[in-house]
Amino acid sequence: MLLKIIRKFSSAHRLPHYEGACHNLHGHTWKVVFVLEGTVQPNGMVHDFKALKKLLDEQLPDHQYLNDLLENPTAENLAPYLFEKISKVLAPLQLKIKTLELWENESAAAVVESK
Repeated sequence: MLLKIIRKFSSAHRLPHYEGACHNLHGHTWKVVFVLEGTVQPNGMVHDFKALKKLLDEQLPDHQYLNDLLENPTAENLAPYLFEKISKVLAPLQLKIKTLELWENESAAAVVESK
């Protein structure tokens, strides 16, 4: 069974290897679309949505400076970073991320898919 959960977080960053306005400090309200895979349990659920939202929110870098996490925090670098970090937290719950979409605005996203 696949579950889709959408979360948001706000953060600041600068792109040190970019020539243009994004080289300067700026912020985004990011949207993350998670597609999770798991088995439906005897209670009829893969996992409680409320608990999953809380768990995911705790892993997102809300109100953080992304350059403290990654040297070059582009969407293309941040998406796999989040994918790996959150995959480790979900593994004990027998959940797997199938896809993670990281939207930096309403028209641009980086997507990571499981192998």
